Amino acid sequence: MAAVATELPRTANTWPELRGHWLGGCLRQIQREPLALYQNAWREHGDFIKFRAIPGFYMYLIAHPAAIEYVLHGNMKNYRKPDTFNHSVKLLTGRGILTSEGELWRRQRRLMQPAFARNSVGSLGGHMTSAVSKLVDQWNREPDGRTIDVLEETMRLGLRIASMALMGTDISGDADSIGHAYRVTFEYVSLKMNGAMMFTPPWMPTARNREFRAAKALLDQVVMELIARRRASPSTGDVLGRLVEATDEESGQRMSDEQLRDEVITLLTAGHETGGAALSWALYLLGKHPAVQEQLHDEVQAVLGNRPAEVNDLPKLPLATAVFEESMRLYPPAWGMPRETLEADEICGYPVPAKSTLMISQLLAHRHPEFWSEPDRFDPGRFLGEAPRERAKYAYFPFGGGQRVCIGNHMAMLQGPLSLATLVDRFQFVLDESHEVVPDPTFTLRPKYGVKMAVRRRS
Repeated sequence: MAAVATELPRTANTWPELRGHWLGGCLRQIQREPLALYQNAWREHGDFIKFRAIPGFYMYLIAHPAAIEYVLHGNMKNYRKPDTFNHSVKLLTGRGILTSEGELWRRQRRLMQPAFARNSVGSLGGHMTSAVSKLVDQWNREPDGRTIDVLEETMRLGLRIASMALMGTDISGDADSIGHAYRVTFEYVSLKMNGAMMFTPPWMPTARNREFRAAKALLDQVVMELIARRRASPSTGDVLGRLVEATDEESGQRMSDEQLRDEVITLLTAGHETGGAALSWALYLLGKHPAVQEQLHDEVQAVLGNRPAEVNDLPKLPLATAVFEESMRLYPPAWGMPRETLEADEICGYPVPAKSTLMISQLLAHRHPEFWSEPDRFDPGRFLGEAPRERAKYAYFPFGGGQRVCIGNHMAMLQGPLSLATLVDRFQFVLDESHEVVPDPTFTLRPKYGVKMAVRRRS
């Protein structure tokens, strides 16, 4: 059943405006503490807010599902990803599906979509099960009850799953160097995107530019070696093999090595960074709510009985999926989506000039009190039974929406619950309450200082 349509709110047609500093506007807050700025402004002024970034430049925040649906679906042809986003992210992902526009994007989407269809992704479940089993074996060799940084472990697991499913090769042994390279590039791209380095072109020999180029070169080298290996030994057992063989029905073209590189880096970024972050938040929330953790363990035990979860088990593990979905509601890895108007428009009665920058916020819509009861409370029951069918459209959209919905959404919704089920079946996670857990919005939403938890084997 389709999601319930959202009624447009009645508005006064005037944007509440935050002007900030007389010269710098709200730019410094947008750069340094966007989550606090947006959340506080939303609570005080509502779903439609105009921020003065610098003199003559404004940004528009929208948080109501009706407005979000209009931008991503209703009038999507008038909204594109802004150049500030595309030019910045291209430094990492090149002309991949995340940043490409127009005919290039349409061609790449046609080429890649079959590999990420629901039935195709299901065949990758063996890679996911194998990757989680390796982590279980590793933890069983470690001292029982030791305290770990769950984020560190889930990011390594995410890299193992992404690399095995996407490329048929486990590169998680290089997780420290690859993870460091990603953090360097994420921070660099984030600084570029929010204007903090607008006067420092990438070619300048600054320390930060040199560090970025070295990190990007490492990622390119890893991916190009895997592409060369797959071209030498064709296979359709992983996503890369399918992409190497994919031929566009309209043009008859296949992807070049450079296009494959850009797409694989894009997919690796999404697969391990967002997947690892989302799983760390799910385990954190289970640590905060031990009764739910035990309820999930009971469900999993009844189905698995100490064996690793497989894709075919997930329909019998609804709570595992619900916990993962609820964690993405509270802490969506993609917490905001920038868009730019091509022509002047009106959104729910609010006028928007042409060439305006909008910020669509999953983080705010996912906690909107009009659509969620006690929105800040962790309650996986929101995703069980008939509740999801009755939810307003775009009150929950962790994978975006419209024609540019995340191509890896089916893979994520296998990877997360499957990993969660196996780990909670074999281990109890006890949160270190003395450790501060703070959301970090640099690129994806992840715990800034990690998540410290004791991991205890279940008898």
